[in-house]
Amino acid sequence: METSTKPKVLIQPGYATGDMFAIAAALVDDDKLHVIITKGNENCKDPTDKADSIKKFYEESEIADYRIHVAEVSRLRGNNQELKKAICKLREQKEIPKEEVSLGYGTDYVAENFTKKMREEVRNAWKVNSNNEENDAIKKWLIEKGIPTRGNRLLILWSRFSGKNGDIHIEHDTSYFGTRQIIDRAVDMYDAIMITGDKGYQTERRDKGWRKKDDSTKRGHQFDKIAEEINAEVGTSKVFNITEFWNDENSNELSKWSGNTRMGQFKLYEYFETHFKEVKHLGFRSGNLEVMAMLGYKVLYMEEYGSIGGERMAKWNDNRDKILGEKGISKEARLDIGYQRILLNVLPTRTGKYLQDKKAEIIKEVTERIEGMDEKEKNELVRKDKIKNRRNKIRKEETEEDTLKRVIKEEIDREVYKRIKEEKIDRPHFTPGKKDGALKPNEIRDEYLRGFGYSDLNRIFDEYIRPKDWKENEFTIMREKKYYLDKRTTEDARSLN
Repeated sequence: METSTKPKVLIQPGYATGDMFAIAAALVDDDKLHVIITKGNENCKDPTDKADSIKKFYEESEIADYRIHVAEVSRLRGNNQELKKAICKLREQKEIPKEEVSLGYGTDYVAENFTKKMREEVRNAWKVNSNNEENDAIKKWLIEKGIPTRGNRLLILWSRFSGKNGDIHIEHDTSYFGTRQIIDRAVDMYDAIMITGDKGYQTERRDKGWRKKDDSTKRGHQFDKIAEEINAEVGTSKVFNITEFWNDENSNELSKWSGNTRMGQFKLYEYFETHFKEVKHLGFRSGNLEVMAMLGYKVLYMEEYGSIGGERMAKWNDNRDKILGEKGISKEARLDIGYQRILLNVLPTRTGKYLQDKKAEIIKEVTERIEGMDEKEKNELVRKDKIKNRRNKIRKEETEEDTLKRVIKEEIDREVYKRIKEEKIDRPHFTPGKKDGALKPNEIRDEYLRGFGYSDLNRIFDEYIRPKDWKENEFTIMREKKYYLDKRTTEDARSLN
């Protein structure tokens, strides 16, 4: 096990589950690293507080208890003063490293230190290797579900609905229609296609007026319908909905391979990896896909150009060679993490398209305003930058022209980020999981087509999904407008709460 030259402690908010896996990998590889997880106290009603779940995962990853700490606070966000006091109190009780690192440290650590040895360490920590009895139980469970236990090609599509549940990035939640587009086109190319991850966001609210379905309260029924319809069309069972399989209460086999636990879930994907000749994972950027990549599986994640937070994970793919080159790590010593991405021009959900347009409007307005500043205002930005960088000593020598370009770009980025937060583009007021009665704008339903754009879909297939030896024709379903007979009103929304 590798160790850092100096002990450090990482501060992790209890809502930051997406960072959990990279942090866990860093904790596994560096036995001097500690973590402090913020948890809401009895006065905190934040539904995104997953501190207990995060702590449990670190413990199951065999991180020593003395390196895992919990700081209770009344608010998980925007509460620096209380957090500092809570950490000071912890330091009085425990021996915690003085040097604090940011939330992104885990991502940076993996980018800079991922090796074959580290991969083996995380695979062992996450217990992906099943024994014979566990493999037999997995096989029996798959047979119960009518799922193939082996084959040539397997495509695993990851579903995400954490945004609708109130977390960040609702624009990256899964599109049912987009999923249908992919499966319709890929079904003949693969022996099996699995839909896994989140079942979906569905409540009784949808029985009111504008979205009537006999089983509208059954989460995930849309994926069942997709599988049933496509299987009927091809005349055999090739598409399977295994979303939230860990909650399966109708099988005695699940618990025999710990499939009802987070660690046990990994064993199923390892089984697929070893029993199919080629397995591909595809989904929007998420912590779950980070795990699949670190375990050594083939992964492609999607996000739009200019995605909020996209540069953070680019350290694992697009920007990694530059980072390692600057650290003097030779190409021979590097191991590809395998977390590859494809950038989309247009998001597949209507809400995603709407938020893309809102963000584009903000970027255009901010860019025009800042680039249109007079010389005095621009010089003031440069002056402040020089003061800051003399203090931090982080900038190399650059020309005055380069300095001005950089300063303007950084000012635009800061202002855009600020506006996105203020206007809640990252966590819209109409997010269903917030349950505050806010109404989704009618223009989302009425002005946007659902599904992937054709050029994006073609690139996904050209660069990833289509097998190299595939020569046959492909079926592409057209994007469509979903028509509604009613208009929702604020009174309607209030009556549902």
